[in-house]
Amino acid sequence: MLLLDRATELLLENRLREAEFMFKQVLKQNPQNGKALFGLGRICMRLEQYDNAIYYLKRACEHLPKMLDPLYALADAFIAVGSPVDAKTVLEYALSVAKHNAQIHYHLGQFYLDHGFIDNAQQVFDKGLECPPSGVSIFMIFELMQLKPPSEIPALMQRLEEYQGKYEHPKFQIIANHAMATGHQALGENQKAFEFYEKANDLQLAQCEFRTADMQPFFNRVLNTFNWDFFDRPTDKVQSTFTPVFIVGLPRTGSTLLEQILTQHSQVGSMGESTVISEKIVPYLEMRTERHFPECALELSTSMLDYCRNVYVDEIKKHRVQEEVVLNKLPSNFQNIGLIYKIFPQARVIHLTRDFMANAWSVYSNHFAENEPYFCSLTEYQHYASMEEQVMTHFKPLLKRNIYTASYESLIKDPERTVQKILNFIYLKYEPECMEFHKSRSKVETLSKTQVRQPLHERSLKRWQAFEGMIEKALNNEQG
Repeated sequence: MLLLDRATELLLENRLREAEFMFKQVLKQNPQNGKALFGLGRICMRLEQYDNAIYYLKRACEHLPKMLDPLYALADAFIAVGSPVDAKTVLEYALSVAKHNAQIHYHLGQFYLDHGFIDNAQQVFDKGLECPPSGVSIFMIFELMQLKPPSEIPALMQRLEEYQGKYEHPKFQIIANHAMATGHQALGENQKAFEFYEKANDLQLAQCEFRTADMQPFFNRVLNTFNWDFFDRPTDKVQSTFTPVFIVGLPRTGSTLLEQILTQHSQVGSMGESTVISEKIVPYLEMRTERHFPECALELSTSMLDYCRNVYVDEIKKHRVQEEVVLNKLPSNFQNIGLIYKIFPQARVIHLTRDFMANAWSVYSNHFAENEPYFCSLTEYQHYASMEEQVMTHFKPLLKRNIYTASYESLIKDPERTVQKILNFIYLKYEPECMEFHKSRSKVETLSKTQVRQPLHERSLKRWQAFEGMIEKALNNEQG
């Protein structure tokens, strides 16, 4: 038992190789030790060795039949290898053995939402609220507030009020306030909705450990590093079997919608919001050059760039993308455009824009899990939007042929023509199937997971207008 406990401690400390050795020592003594098998499965997940993870997690589930965590991990592993059907089977089995557990109802409901089974999600969340209450019950109410018709909203509000004071952790209070705001907005009670959005966002802003202004020096360094001299240097001639396409911009400008539309094309696949550049490529370059990003990009050698390309290709393989055009829709990649160009001179960048007021309200009225200030303050977001505009204004004349700008408004109002232009930019012919995106069951994990399951409509273009005066007042007050 001491060996197993020590292995678990090492895993928590992220000392994966040492933990792996100890878990395997436990298995030598007892090949059926479920906790050791689970530990090895978790290690494989962190190392992105998903096939090995499935092997260990399956065995762990067999020997830990009453534990839900190995089942959750196994479902995640199946999703990682592109097998949502198997993940669905695992989660539905977990529900069958823990019918009175609210957590598994929430977990399965989120899976249904991610894959477009909206009715199933609603039914599971409803059932979950019949379980003994816990903090996760608040999260299920929040989801149902966005799914239910207005006639059923008051009952959900009443349920939510019953939890008041029971769960003091800020994350529960933030979600509860967002849920109440969503409910009041659905009922047309906009002033009350705004007050609850303010409560939620003020609570979340208090959790943030930095302010947007702290990022300005970094963006200044990006502008100074990736200048005319940088782009005047010769680039490598890259023979590639795919075209990397990056959808960049501010959050809530339509990147998920555009991804869903484009991936209906027979030659387009997606890595989703892949952080491979910032989390794998940039740390490698910083280590090799002993300089921080972005300055490390000034010392790129051919061998370094080849390594970076291989890292990116490996990531594509992990996502099992085989199409000719490979999307990466991480909006914040706008800060990496200079590095992207050096790694992939043939890369195409689609910059999405949106009317500021509509965009700011869409961010402010949605809950982002990350405690970052521009997600939960209108003035902080205004500052972030200003920096993003500064960066894109800098890059566009430097890379005229590589960057195409499209607006969210044009995507909604004239989708077919807008998509035709975007496909032309990435060297593809238009396919009518692109407009059938809402019928897709591909996984969507972003805040737009329910919106992209519907045909296009213009309601999102005007939703902010009911709050225009309140938004302007908040911007003026916070600036003052």
